[in-house]
Amino acid sequence: MARALLMAVLAATAIACNSNFVRAQTVQAPTFATSGNADFDGWRDDFAARAVAQGRDPAVLRRLLSGISPDPSIVTLDQQQPEFVSPVWDYVNNRVTDRRIAAGQAMKASMGSTLTQIQQRYGVDADIVLGIWALESNLGQAPLNYTAPEALATLAYEGRRRAQFENYLLALCQMVERGLATPDELRSSWAGAMGQPQFMPDVYLTLAVDWDGDGKRDIWTNNADVAASIANYLQNKGWRAGEPVFDEVRLPTGFDFSLADGSTRSVSDWEGLGVRRVDGGAWSVTDRTLQSQLFLPAGANGPALLLHPNFAVIRRYNNSDRYALVVALLARAFEGRGGLVASWPTQVGSLNRDQTLELQTLLNSLGYNSGTPDGLFGSGTRRAVRAFQTDQHLAADGFPTADLLNQVRARAGVSVDPPASSSSEGPRALDARGVRELQRLLKRMGYRLGAADGSIGPATRTAIRSFQRRRHMDVTGRATSDVLEQARRAAR
Repeated sequence: MARALLMAVLAATAIACNSNFVRAQTVQAPTFATSGNADFDGWRDDFAARAVAQGRDPAVLRRLLSGISPDPSIVTLDQQQPEFVSPVWDYVNNRVTDRRIAAGQAMKASMGSTLTQIQQRYGVDADIVLGIWALESNLGQAPLNYTAPEALATLAYEGRRRAQFENYLLALCQMVERGLATPDELRSSWAGAMGQPQFMPDVYLTLAVDWDGDGKRDIWTNNADVAASIANYLQNKGWRAGEPVFDEVRLPTGFDFSLADGSTRSVSDWEGLGVRRVDGGAWSVTDRTLQSQLFLPAGANGPALLLHPNFAVIRRYNNSDRYALVVALLARAFEGRGGLVASWPTQVGSLNRDQTLELQTLLNSLGYNSGTPDGLFGSGTRRAVRAFQTDQHLAADGFPTADLLNQVRARAGVSVDPPASSSSEGPRALDARGVRELQRLLKRMGYRLGAADGSIGPATRTAIRSFQRRRHMDVTGRATSDVLEQARRAAR
């Protein structure tokens, strides 16, 4: 009897496995009309086949990916994010505005007890929630000009972070398969971030909240769902209720700026090094135990901040110190508190993307590892700058300025820009059209530099330097009017 039962179970299992095998064999990847871009079509078809193999619905994939093509403007925006490109004072001042503060205070008043209840439920300061909401979508007023499928597909195809954006596309498929959103509702930013809180699809699946219990996690039009979703996200990432985000501080004379290198110390230890609150007030016993970092957002001549653990939680929302600082400053303003006491050192200037790219390339050539040159000033470049400054007996604040770039140029043996006050006009920098012409001329002469796209990357700079050496010019690697004129003559 037992043997017969066992045989029946094995037979049923074999039938089920065979049925699943047949069903898997019959599920076909969707087919698509051509987008007009053969490379994109190849990636899309391959992705769709892999997605089906992972269990995604072919019909949903067809709906999401049909009729789209890569959008070059999305790639451009991805490479010019203001968190990394604009000077810190411009980034802050352009976002902590009277209009945005008034809008946040109005939203706070209109939502009233709902925000209070959300704060009580998740332990996250409602003003911080409003700060993120205001920065992400102007409290719902910013238009969502893209669709998530097109944005995510473009960035996945572009390839810099392919695996990451393919995973976002898979999560987007799950949202539609589970009836959480229809394809028509998937309005997003250029990066595929959706709705008012700008959630990526995987975040939506795990952390979006249906606060009012209507059966939908509506982060597009429901303010309560939006606020609760942001609060839930921050709680999930480790928000510590009742703790401050940062304190502005004063540093003692002769302070070692290299201590602002990401190392963590207790507030009590910082106090022992002479660091004091800018308002002269004393830290509480509890605050003295906080493990905090010293941050110099504009170098030795600008504000100094002690960043507490909740600052790092805001960075989990957007991995940018500038972003987290703006959120915290907006939250203070919504509470009726003032901003930073110290002024921004606008007089020292800041580097643009091309200058940052040159700085990274030169630092690498001198043995200071800034990572792959990309024109974006991140933590790797900051460490390289600080190491260079230390070796040159400069204030090691890790902040890039035109003067610093000139010192790096001098050490690398390339020409130095004249002081800004010089009356000499000199060669002018080329705009994108001029750069494209220069790239075409250099390619015609046999220099290898990739596409003539008007963007000055490492290959273009290397080609310019080679051309300058051959023409007995100052070797700068910069695209200027005199280099273009020489290239025109040489290419005749």
